[in-house]
Amino acid sequence: MDKSWELPNPFLKEDHTLISTVEEWEVQRKWIKDMLAEWMYGVAPPNPGTQSYQELSREAWGDNGMCEKIRITTGEGGRIVFDTTVFRPVGNELSIPVVFLGWKKWLTDDIIQEALVQGFCLVSFAFDQAAPDSFDYLGASCATAYPGYSWKVLSMWAWMASRVIDWLQTVNFVDNSKIVVTGHSRFGKAALCCGIYDERVAVCAPAGSGCGGMGSLRLTGGRMGRDVGEVERIGYMLSPEHFGYWLADRLAEYGRIGTREPYRENELPFDANFLGAMIAPRRLLLMEGLDDTWSNPYGTQAAWMAAGEVFAFLDAGEHCAIHYREGGHRYHLDDWKILFDFCKASLNGIPKRTDYKTVLEVDAKSGYSWRNPRQEPVQGNC
Repeated sequence: MDKSWELPNPFLKEDHTLISTVEEWEVQRKWIKDMLAEWMYGVAPPNPGTQSYQELSREAWGDNGMCEKIRITTGEGGRIVFDTTVFRPVGNELSIPVVFLGWKKWLTDDIIQEALVQGFCLVSFAFDQAAPDSFDYLGASCATAYPGYSWKVLSMWAWMASRVIDWLQTVNFVDNSKIVVTGHSRFGKAALCCGIYDERVAVCAPAGSGCGGMGSLRLTGGRMGRDVGEVERIGYMLSPEHFGYWLADRLAEYGRIGTREPYRENELPFDANFLGAMIAPRRLLLMEGLDDTWSNPYGTQAAWMAAGEVFAFLDAGEHCAIHYREGGHRYHLDDWKILFDFCKASLNGIPKRTDYKTVLEVDAKSGYSWRNPRQEPVQGNC
């Protein structure tokens, strides 16, 4: 392959030398996070430090659960207000909290019931109350409360998820050492952003996140790398007619606006593998559909494998996982069962029951020829 289009090396420092120690990686990681804020997400405001909570309602849910609604007031001058909905099991044991980014209607009764039975607490929030999924976000409270910041909508949703995590720190029914953040499609992109910048996230689980998430910006293709499919790509995703409000303006310069044709993606100093690498050595789980042409199955697998080089370098290869299923762009009960199984196996030490895959040294590499500093470079075609 043309080397200019292979996935970039996260171990390559700004001065073009390679890191060799974990201590150097910590410095490199900060540099990459700052770069992603500048080029990808925009700069978000810090944790506001104080916020308030109001319980709106509480009622039984089914035979073994509780549904609560909480209003969070936060941000500069308490100007950001949004509601959360919490489904939690009733019992004495601490549950694993899952912060879900997305439309509440996606949390169907069968998903909620499965979560409660397996000991998970599901928390969703009304993102559109403070950062709507449109160019109208400029008039909403996240943007107006912090006008001096360059953040865009995906970063705003991630920031709101962190404020939900702030609330979780105040309750006594979850284990806050096991916080999970997940979302699908555009919300998978935002969940990944949250996992990158909030170290309290133990498991980051973007599903079908595609371009702007774990789908490579350089390498695109459908099932088994076949054609481009309907993959968003920078030029399509960030055009004024589509989702130009999701990510930093600077990123749009590297796509052919209004089309899915390649342009200058290979000039970016990072790719999706850098995003996944920022989660290491915490836990990263991708859930993908083999026929999900919107989410770039080929580029996602390549980026996941390349991110796994960082997990392997940090002796955490088993924390980097992926699951592919038949089907397209969706996030339904079968995907949630993979998430629950991964969390229980990875966080609680319970033997895994499903067939998600973790990074192995012997896996064939695709899309890059470099390796982590502990391994030999890939030989032959990458």
